[in-house]
Amino acid sequence: MEKKYLAPKPVLCLAPMAGLTHAAFRELVADFGGSPIFFTEMLNVRALVYQNPEKDSYLVCGEKDRPLVAQLVGREPELFAQAVERLEALGRFDGYDLNFGCSRGAIQRYGWGVALMEEPALACAIARAVCQRTSKPVSAKLRSGRTHDRQKLLALAKGLEETGVKVIILHPRAAKDGFKRPACWEEIAFLVENLSIPVIGNGDVFSPEDASRLLEETKAFGVMIGRAALLRPWIFKDIRDYWAGRSLSPSPEPFSPLKRLAELMDRYLPKSIREKRFELYLFWYLQNFPYGLHYFGKVQRVKGLQAKLALLEELLARERFRPYPAKPYLLR
Repeated sequence: MEKKYLAPKPVLCLAPMAGLTHAAFRELVADFGGSPIFFTEMLNVRALVYQNPEKDSYLVCGEKDRPLVAQLVGREPELFAQAVERLEALGRFDGYDLNFGCSRGAIQRYGWGVALMEEPALACAIARAVCQRTSKPVSAKLRSGRTHDRQKLLALAKGLEETGVKVIILHPRAAKDGFKRPACWEEIAFLVENLSIPVIGNGDVFSPEDASRLLEETKAFGVMIGRAALLRPWIFKDIRDYWAGRSLSPSPEPFSPLKRLAELMDRYLPKSIREKRFELYLFWYLQNFPYGLHYFGKVQRVKGLQAKLALLEELLARERFRPYPAKPYLLR
């Protein structure tokens, strides 16, 4: 993969998360440093082809969210190809990621995401179509599959490598697992041992220590973090400091990241979706605090983003962040 995309090793990546890794949140993470590779929310290739990309809020980029990878979802190779051609013309992205891992019910019913792991020939056709239309690096994000079958997983990963995919990102849970079972990091190590391209591990990294342990146990090229970054957008800086042997910086006052996020939403998101996106983020962020679920319920009953912020400033005035791990106790 191109040096500007992956260096320095080990890499850190902000996971693509629907409704959450929009430009405003990516800029919030960038504000805290740590230099991760940023991924967009999943982008529907059909929408990219048939809608005006200049007016698509999903394609808005920040000022500091670089390098930035566009994650693509769908199932028709020709639409993937056309989508990449349109995105290339925009010139906003440093690479492309193929979503072969999302296990949401609707996504699977469409035959997207992890469903494509059951159709390896089609998945490889998609990868080939994308790789042929860009000189930028292409990655593929996988799950273990619908079930845990290492040989089946490896066969797909090798097939994707042969099409020109430069990096495999693995979340080692099966679709049926949800988050009920611990991530099977042994499957990351298995791919590392059997592929010649880099493998990035994702799943159950909730602290700097977890990030180091994943690398030690799997020999992965890097770490992708999702839920913990929602709770602590500064986790990437903390990991970098931990790896460098530096003391971790004090956490910010609990209200300040929310105030900054609201400012960034005002800059980057359409007014019609700001409040909904803010609430979606709050569900995760407030799990930092023992009474977070109670706070979330109170904030939901208040209408208007500014009113929500005023209430949050009051509720969080005496709160402090607990030590790592930053692990959510509720899921959506």
